[in-house]
Amino acid sequence: MILFEKNTIIAFVVIAIVLFMMPKYNEWLNPGKAQQDSLRAVARQNAATFEKQNNIQRSTKNVEEDLAESQAIESITSEYLNISDDNITAKSIVIKNKKYTLTLSNLGGGTIDQYIFHDYFLWNKKPVRLLKEDGQTNLNISYTNKYQEKMEFTGVPFYSEKFVEYEDLDTVEIDVPLYLKFNLTLKNGMTITKNFTFYPDKYDIDLEVDIQNYRNEVPNSEYNLNWNTDFNITEKLKEPDLQYSYVYSKVGDELVELQLKKKPGKIKTDGNTKWISLRSKYFASIIIPTSKDGISATISGIKDDKSRDFSASVTMRLPNANRHSDQFKLLICPLKEDYLSSFNIGLEQMTIWGWKIVQPISIGILWLLKFLHKFIPNYGFVLLVFSLIIKLIVYPLTHKSYESMKKMQALQPKLVEIKEKYGNNKQQLNKKTMGMYKEYGVNPLGGCLPMLIQMPLLIALFNVFRTTIELRNEPFIWWIKDLSSPDVIFTLPFDIPMYGNTVAVLPFIMAGMMIIQQKLSGTDSSNPQQKYMMYFMPIFMLLIFNNFPSGLVFYYTLFNLFTILQQKYMINPAVEASVKKQFSEIKPKSKKK
Repeated sequence: MILFEKNTIIAFVVIAIVLFMMPKYNEWLNPGKAQQDSLRAVARQNAATFEKQNNIQRSTKNVEEDLAESQAIESITSEYLNISDDNITAKSIVIKNKKYTLTLSNLGGGTIDQYIFHDYFLWNKKPVRLLKEDGQTNLNISYTNKYQEKMEFTGVPFYSEKFVEYEDLDTVEIDVPLYLKFNLTLKNGMTITKNFTFYPDKYDIDLEVDIQNYRNEVPNSEYNLNWNTDFNITEKLKEPDLQYSYVYSKVGDELVELQLKKKPGKIKTDGNTKWISLRSKYFASIIIPTSKDGISATISGIKDDKSRDFSASVTMRLPNANRHSDQFKLLICPLKEDYLSSFNIGLEQMTIWGWKIVQPISIGILWLLKFLHKFIPNYGFVLLVFSLIIKLIVYPLTHKSYESMKKMQALQPKLVEIKEKYGNNKQQLNKKTMGMYKEYGVNPLGGCLPMLIQMPLLIALFNVFRTTIELRNEPFIWWIKDLSSPDVIFTLPFDIPMYGNTVAVLPFIMAGMMIIQQKLSGTDSSNPQQKYMMYFMPIFMLLIFNNFPSGLVFYYTLFNLFTILQQKYMINPAVEASVKKQFSEIKPKSKKK
């Protein structure tokens, strides 16, 4: 029995440690993005060079420097504006379709000031307002002119004939595509035009950038389309939302990612750029060149304990001509795997499924949960059915595990005799012990096998409940309001090591189930060592699981409950009868009183 308990401990500890380290493994244990990839190596070198050259030591964005740079750019830009453009005033309109409500400004030729989802809500039932309201600079065009000056137009109102029809902040509800054209003519004759198409029932926004008379003004023959707008925190717990803050560029077949940290990061890549993206835990903004690939991309970002600051830009080539147009698709959308994969350009790679060996399991679990949800409207009850299905699948392993454990218990008198006889000869002791196992068909590791096999499943479930938007804010019953977050009932005024300062209910129920399960397994509570093990692991798992998604804890609790029922009414009677018959000649030693 002691050997079984040691193996059980090992299995539990491995599972717990892996799950406990789950938030970190995406940073340093992701074989899908190996350190040796040449493109990533170049990207890291560029980032290191950038930090060295600029002596970056900031922990937050330097607002004064950014303001000074913005004013300088605005001053430079104003020198090139056409006089007639000075009469254009800044104006915004509100565009509303079935998916979102956004506020679009004519500054920069179409900047999205705010974006509100219709189908996604905060924990307080208010709709998700994704964009931070502190001066938006998304979808702006920039380039370097012949005087090596950086040209940007973020604070410059473009002319739009359609905008003339509306007052500032008028609302336009669309049930057919809406076309908006923004135009800016510079004194040198160069013209920048941005054409938007908004659809009534899609997240997709089409954008065409048309530039004329640029050949003598843009010597490096390239321009940038930028996104520099931050996301609000959309989850009740800030830390998980900030933890999943990434900026991506898809270059060729490779996904280059930058996970935001407290130290500023920046990656520049050269090559066929398929798309750029910025994401939080559940939402993303994505720019996709659709007419031709970009020639390079730059992604950067930083975060602290309360907010994030990230940006991305794609660089497009201008041919040796006087006029050129590029088409883009803009997505501001939830991170739904099926939606992202529908574009067939690898957007689904942004979803975090874990190690390659776990990814198919994660995808399969989500598919099964969504399939069951078609018939069962509450994901909590979906989990109940899912747990039962998994328990039926692993039933043979559970039966074998319990049988192996009971055989080990029955063999203890024989093993003690062998140890007393050959205790001073380890080689002979091991030989006789293994012979005994073989004679009676006992697998000393069989007791922990089901738990080890469950480990990839638990990791996959962690990924599903932690990062998939389908389970976001999905309630079960009573106090369980969100299966993707811990079922916290109150917060302590202090932190407990490994536990935190929040108190969740389900981990206590799970720990109680584990104790009952071990008692049914025949743990000898009179043996101090076994009694210690019986209580140590439930307490350890209670500490670890306290901050895990309640859906994961609920699944594991149900799994333990079904195991208890199986053992009590199905496995125990059959196994005990079989073991009693097989080991009838072995008499246990009487205990000393």
